[in-house]
Amino acid sequence: MVRPIDAPSFPTYTPPADTPAPVQVGTREYYEQRLADFEARNPGMTPPDYYMGYGDKYMERFASLDSTDLSPAGLAWRDRTTLALQTAIEDYRIRDPQGFAELERDPAAFREFAFGTHPDAYVDSGLYQLSAQDLTVIALTPDINDVLSQEGIDQTKLTIGKLDIDNLPGILGATAEQYLHDAGPFAFTPQGLGIGLGKQGERLFDRLTEQDWFPSLDKLPTVAVPDIRDLVPDIDLPDDVPGVPFI
Repeated sequence: MVRPIDAPSFPTYTPPADTPAPVQVGTREYYEQRLADFEARNPGMTPPDYYMGYGDKYMERFASLDSTDLSPAGLAWRDRTTLALQTAIEDYRIRDPQGFAELERDPAAFREFAFGTHPDAYVDSGLYQLSAQDLTVIALTPDINDVLSQEGIDQTKLTIGKLDIDNLPGILGATAEQYLHDAGPFAFTPQGLGIGLGKQGERLFDRLTEQDWFPSLDKLPTVAVPDIRDLVPDIDLPDDVPGVPFI
């Protein structure tokens, strides 16, 4: 009888806790990879909830926007902002690896740090060069509970505080350009304004349907629409109506 030989066992390698690994910025996997690096270095510890609860969540939501939601300038702003937000995190890691590792082990402090990088990333990426149409779509993309959190309120105040009167001509010009695009040949007709508002309404409704509180459209009850012919009563006319030909 051949006796099986137990295979040798090797200890699982755990990277040094205070040596966070670099992660490539500008990718949709960035926050997942940052989370994976934290968990590898800190087995069993609570990771920063910012990685998946905010960073990855809105990375995916903004990535889903296309040319029907934002103008070309708005889409370019999204891509620059994504890169800027991730770069701010990596810059901290490069500048102070141990301090970054310690910050990660305090989820609330890490969240405060990350939110603090948002206003500069938004504005420096050209937020106030966009149209009012783009700005309202961007504002309605985050969930209302995140906007009304203390961090959300603070970042909103800081971002608005960076708006300068010199930005207004650029915003107005971009708004007019987007209106001309939306209304097309009807831009200078009485119907133009209604067309422009209708297209913007569609964009904003799409953003509302992605809010956590908004009911799924698949779960809304089906409403039967009556046939208009059923609403019109039958009228028996006499065979001959004076003054009305063919009746």
